[in-house]
Amino acid sequence: MNSHITNLYPSPNGTVSGQNLAVNTSAVQFAAFHTDTKYVMIDVQDNSVYVTFDGSTPSATNGHVLLKEKGLLVLSSASGKAAKFLQGTGAAVVQVSQFLD
Repeated sequence: MNSHITNLYPSPNGTVSGQNLAVNTSAVQFAAFHTDTKYVMIDVQDNSVYVTFDGSTPSATNGHVLLKEKGLLVLSSASGKAAKFLQGTGAAVVQVSQFLD
């Protein structure tokens, strides 16, 4: 069995501010996160996006669809860094905040 137990309410990483990522017709990903960051919270704004985590380029036939304004996605910092985003129906913004354990 593989599990990781963390604080139910992680603390924001106060040493860094949130980042906005402009998502258009070319796949993009976030710059490196702070070394102390354990988790990232991602919110999709404006339009839905396609996302992959395996190094491949997202598209309408490859990856997951993240719907705009349908909630927050919480990922490990490694998964957040690996994520590649591509616009779905139009240009979008993906906001990320960094958290400690």
